[in-house]
Amino acid sequence: MSSMADRMALDEAILALIQEKRAQTSDPSLGWEIERVILDTQFREIEGEILENPGAFEPWLIRRRTN
Repeated sequence: MSSMADRMALDEAILALIQEKRAQTSDPSLGWEIERVILDTQFREIEGEILENPGAFEPWLIRRRTN
């Protein structure tokens, strides 16, 4: 869990730097690709954790067929 918290803190710092540079340059698309990769990665990690241990989400998950 610590490594995930560390990654999230690093991602937050990177996103803050991107936002700061966007404000300085007035370029809203600056760093868009990096931002997208960070967010996609975070969503995949969260999704993986939910699927591994769904807890309260289990009633809403749909089972996939394995044919």
